[in-house]
Amino acid sequence: MKRLILFSTVCLMTTIALAQTDSIKSETLPEVVVNADGQIEMADKTVLLPTMLEKKHSANGFDLLSVMQTAELDVSPHTRNITTHSGGEVVICINGMEALAEDVATLRAKNIRSIEYIRTPSGKYAGKAGLVNFITYKLEYGGNVYLSATEGLAYKSGDYLAFTDFTRKGLTLSLTASGDWAHDHSYSEGHEDFTFSDRSTLTRDFTSETSLRKTNNQAVRMKLTSTGNSHRLNAYVSLTRQAVPSVEAAMKALYTGRYEGTTQRLNSSDSRGLAPAVYVNYTLWLPKDQTLDFTASASFGHNRYNSRYTETAQSAMTSDVTEDNNAIRGNARYYKSWKNGLTLSGSLTHDHNHYKDTYTGTSAGNQRLTTDVTMGLVQLSGSAQKYYYYVSAGVSNSAVKLNDSHYNYCSPVAFYGGNYALNQKHSLAINGLFTHTLFDPSNKNDMTVPTSFFEAVKGNPDLAPLKVLGNTLSYNGQIGKSKISVSYDNSIYFDNILHRYDAALQTIYDIHTNDGNYYGNMLTATYAYSVFADKLRLSVTAIEEYNMLRGDTYDLSHNIFRMKASVTYLTGDWMLRFNYHTPYTALDIREPYLISRRPVYEWLVSWNHKNWAVKALVRNPFSRYTKQHITMDYGCYRRDIWNYGEADGRNINLTVTYSLGYGKKSKRSNTDIDKHINSAIMKTY
Repeated sequence: MKRLILFSTVCLMTTIALAQTDSIKSETLPEVVVNADGQIEMADKTVLLPTMLEKKHSANGFDLLSVMQTAELDVSPHTRNITTHSGGEVVICINGMEALAEDVATLRAKNIRSIEYIRTPSGKYAGKAGLVNFITYKLEYGGNVYLSATEGLAYKSGDYLAFTDFTRKGLTLSLTASGDWAHDHSYSEGHEDFTFSDRSTLTRDFTSETSLRKTNNQAVRMKLTSTGNSHRLNAYVSLTRQAVPSVEAAMKALYTGRYEGTTQRLNSSDSRGLAPAVYVNYTLWLPKDQTLDFTASASFGHNRYNSRYTETAQSAMTSDVTEDNNAIRGNARYYKSWKNGLTLSGSLTHDHNHYKDTYTGTSAGNQRLTTDVTMGLVQLSGSAQKYYYYVSAGVSNSAVKLNDSHYNYCSPVAFYGGNYALNQKHSLAINGLFTHTLFDPSNKNDMTVPTSFFEAVKGNPDLAPLKVLGNTLSYNGQIGKSKISVSYDNSIYFDNILHRYDAALQTIYDIHTNDGNYYGNMLTATYAYSVFADKLRLSVTAIEEYNMLRGDTYDLSHNIFRMKASVTYLTGDWMLRFNYHTPYTALDIREPYLISRRPVYEWLVSWNHKNWAVKALVRNPFSRYTKQHITMDYGCYRRDIWNYGEADGRNINLTVTYSLGYGKKSKRSNTDIDKHINSAIMKTY
């Protein structure tokens, strides 16, 4: 069955792209031996102090944070991802400079001095669920070499990462290269019912015969950073190549009702993209506690997409798309601090994106899409010995031109947060926002692309941004060797964006539309405990959700309960870990649909010795595919489908890492690698 694949930039208004030192200000701890808990609650942040035992069993920043077992963070070294347990996005920084996953994956654990965790990030990170800032040792000169290779022995895949840098007198030059590939045999099968506008019906039962999707991606980036007493320069050039050289799927379909008979459906497609980019950030610290920050970036992309669909006794359909796009971003921020802890700042941001698409084949046409987003914000923040707070408010304006049609969206935005440290072991926090997102450009579209002889994806040129109101309340504390985190998340999506299916005489249309509101409630509790001189570590997280969709098309609600548990044992050079996630049924709010997920089992064995690390990971060994059951009644379309995912099924991965630091104690700069290809192409598989 063909699916709509969306490759595009969802522009969140919370990412203002302006440097903000009050959000990620690093405080250097004195060089002393600390005989205390490794987690210290402060007014504006939590300081995490890794032990020698934790560094010994970690190859990089992800490994270290995972072993440290911070109660409110969900850290996955294998997927290079950090979120809160409730799924909130966490920004990653290294020495106060924003970093991406590859940066932390090449950050040697031995170089990490401390880790700062901010639950209420402000400035350009306002609205994020949290911020993690890795603080490294800094000396006059030094360098690092980091090489890592991961091979999938069950699910055929590979992931390779290489990094080197050299620092001297405040200048750092670094080079990062990465590549990955996969052969994915995931497939779907199930039962579907369709009702057309003339009340005629069609039923389809389908089973997969063959399926293979091949992907390979490469990225390289060279970066130069310069840090002085009153300035910081961070600049890079990069090149990203992304390719899906082959997608082949064969499926048998049995139709009853309006059309009778058995057919064979064949889908094939390929795509590729190339995107160079340049980025410059300059920060200037002025007298009297003033700061100026300027950021500029530009990226250019060329993307190609080709697909072919055939079905027995039906006309073949093809789609060939060529796209050229560019993105130019600029922002500026000024802020002033006073000795009483108050900081006043102002920011101005402008984002420009332009897409030029040419469709040939069954659906021929040209499309031009231009978006210009301008935002101005004023922020006031304050801090004392026990508390920190900030309030940020402003206006965002989005100007959109789709072919010859013009759209304009103007909306107020606000972000706020606060943290109160009861003492060095207990704290309370609130993190909130009122903002909006922009449409996905592949949906803000006036093209209609057929996906079968009676189905089509229809772009919606009238799609508008959805507004978001969100609040998170949390408590975090320590009692002896126990760590506790409890949080409550409440969110409302006004003018929610989701799929709607419309029936015509001959065609069922799938269209993204604004319809109704989404109300989300989530209660999360985590308990972590360590015994036997911190060698045995236990963690349990329980999550309770109650979500509702209320609109003209859908009126749904669902309650969800799930748990995650982890057991880790450290001995000698070895680490043993077992993770388990319970099965559950969730309400997906974007399709929408109900989806049932199976349990997840994961075993990890790692060996770390000097500069070498070897890691073996076994996930879901009992089945080649993970199974997801999707059910939903869309009115004119009902589905009951099983998805069989190979990437999340039986995985046996072996990772070998070699890392070397030279000089005295090496200074580690951050290196940004982004494998995302900017695209507005409407794709079908």
